[in-house]
Amino acid sequence: MVSLAGVNWLAVLVGVVASNALGFLWYGPLFGETWLRMIGKKREELHASSSMYAVTALASAITMVALSLIVHAFGAGSFVQGLIAGVVTWVGIGATATFVYTTFEGPPTNVWMLNAAYQLVIYAVMGGVFAVWA
Repeated sequence: MVSLAGVNWLAVLVGVVASNALGFLWYGPLFGETWLRMIGKKREELHASSSMYAVTALASAITMVALSLIVHAFGAGSFVQGLIAGVVTWVGIGATATFVYTTFEGPPTNVWMLNAAYQLVIYAVMGGVFAVWA
């Protein structure tokens, strides 16, 4: 039986902050110009609202809770074991699910690759964090 009693809520909060901070860097100073070229937009065309950020934070929280549960279900007890659990979760769920819609209706593969790499970093690092921060 799955229980949320073992979830480290402080670690989940750190994961939400880390995910959103990396997203800011990833789609900003690190790869922002590349991403904009890939999606065929200019920065002026993007309009973010506070509700969009709230939805993003909620989605990040759900992801972090699920990843925490998965890492502990794997029995990961070290950073490397948690990292591996995060990568396996990303490959088996995150990358494959998003690639399916990319294949049929989504963005070009290079956009998927940039987005998927961002998710891989978050899943791997936070998997390691959840393993050691029980």
